[in-house]
Amino acid sequence: MTVLIERPQSEADRRQRIAADPAHSAWVAASAGTGKTKVLTDRVLNLLLEGTPPQRLLCLTYTRAAAAEMSSRIAEVLAAWASMPEADLAKALGERAGEPPSGERLRRARRLFASVLDAPGGLKIQTIHGFCQSLLARFPVEAGIAPHFRLAEEASAEALLLEARRGLFAAAGAGLRPDIAEAIAEASVHAAEADFAELIRLVIAERGRFARALGRKGGLDGLIAAVHDALTVSPELTEDEAIAEACADAAFDGAGLRRALTALMNGSARDRERAGYLADWLTDPGSRAGNFANYRKAFFTDQGTGKVFERLISTSARRAAPGAAEALSAEAERLCRLDELCGRIAV
Repeated sequence: MTVLIERPQSEADRRQRIAADPAHSAWVAASAGTGKTKVLTDRVLNLLLEGTPPQRLLCLTYTRAAAAEMSSRIAEVLAAWASMPEADLAKALGERAGEPPSGERLRRARRLFASVLDAPGGLKIQTIHGFCQSLLARFPVEAGIAPHFRLAEEASAEALLLEARRGLFAAAGAGLRPDIAEAIAEASVHAAEADFAELIRLVIAERGRFARALGRKGGLDGLIAAVHDALTVSPELTEDEAIAEACADAAFDGAGLRRALTALMNGSARDRERAGYLADWLTDPGSRAGNFANYRKAFFTDQGTGKVFERLISTSARRAAPGAAEALSAEAERLCRLDELCGRIAV
């Protein structure tokens, strides 16, 4: 007589046992390392113990590593069942089912390792990609691809893409594809030589999304218009024009900045440095756009990041000229909005 002494069962154990029961259709959502692979492995083992032929089972995972892990765990358990003493096997199966195993279940457990090895095709534990590839191989005509296709290795795919890119660039250089030549010229303005190959790689990788977007918007012109609408930017507006408009007298608080300029000129060394940038920009309206980069140095710590100085005027200068700090802060905010606009125009 076999006596089963069941260890205390935690809530997690109870939930895992329910999810691993083939009688239930289960959806398991849990963090990494909490036992999802164990539940899947237990579910396969329970199906095998119930008499399901190994060739009838299909397990799909996302990565090859996960598939290999499942295969290894199942093989390890089945090999152990085939050789462990009768009492130990009865205990293992009893803990799994929550009741003492029958003699038939014990005999089946011992035969499972050999059954899986002898099953046509073995136990199918595949990645989703591998499963989809097998379906395409079985039904190539229905899928619209050539029969007996094979998946290109990564190196081969890279070489084919490089060959196609060279051919396209050669056609553009010979004047056969003026549209491509124009696109390359535009892209080269925004990407350095070292980044250009990566840009092309990203465009190729996202070609499906580009194709869908073009289809939804009725072609290239429609897509360009949709991008401008989404960014709330006029198609005709350029960065230079936006900066020129921001340099006009009506675009900023000239009186407030001139009061701030006077206060800065009588302040600390850093105040006087900032005053120099303001004076150069305020006193010559005709050269404001050309001098804009220097003007920004009065407000931003780094021309690349657009981060405003924490203090735009010293405490002593601020006290001597009420309203100067507010005028400088307002101008910094205006320049931040201009930066944001120029970013949208660039996009």
